[in-house]
Amino acid sequence: MPEERRALIVSNSWGSFSPDWDFPPGHPGNYSDNPAHPFNLAVTALEQAGADIFFAAGNCGSECPDSRCGFTDRPINGANSHPRVLSVGGVDLRGARVGYSSQGPGQLSRRKPDVCTSTHFAGSRAFGEDKPDSGTSAACPVAAVVVAAVRSQLTVKDLSPLQMRTLLRRTADDLGMLGFDFVNGYCMIDTSAIVEAIRRRRKNGGR
Repeated sequence: MPEERRALIVSNSWGSFSPDWDFPPGHPGNYSDNPAHPFNLAVTALEQAGADIFFAAGNCGSECPDSRCGFTDRPINGANSHPRVLSVGGVDLRGARVGYSSQGPGQLSRRKPDVCTSTHFAGSRAFGEDKPDSGTSAACPVAAVVVAAVRSQLTVKDLSPLQMRTLLRRTADDLGMLGFDFVNGYCMIDTSAIVEAIRRRRKNGGR
């Protein structure tokens, strides 16, 4: 691919499950709620350089949290809640939120998660022949692949990472209450609506 058409899409299926894994709030080494932590600063710099960055929202949802979850509230933390990334929650193949998908508000940015995509589907068989790919760790790369497809048509010069995040939020298929909510974010990524928005953009003079 020519250099001017290249894109950098960073998918992160990991996160911190418990405040016991971190330094306490106010400590200079604290990561969970500290935008000045070196890793969180590195995420900012990466996005400013043109990367589309995705993080799993986490599996500490109120209905069936992972046994490792130790946050009593606001489990979307650290870079998973960074304002310059898309935090991805999980829904099943019928569009219903899976009970382990973490709810907001986030710690670095309150309006988390951003969007949801499908999880709990047959796929890699990494956990066994009869085990699904699951968790928001499976949902996160689904969102990343959608953006990879968009980047095959629109470069960072055409559409900045911020504009990309806005596109995905604006075209999302609302599954819950109207607009953003702390359960589903802006709701389910809608590939058809994204294609239509790009078509209109080009018709109106955008590339």
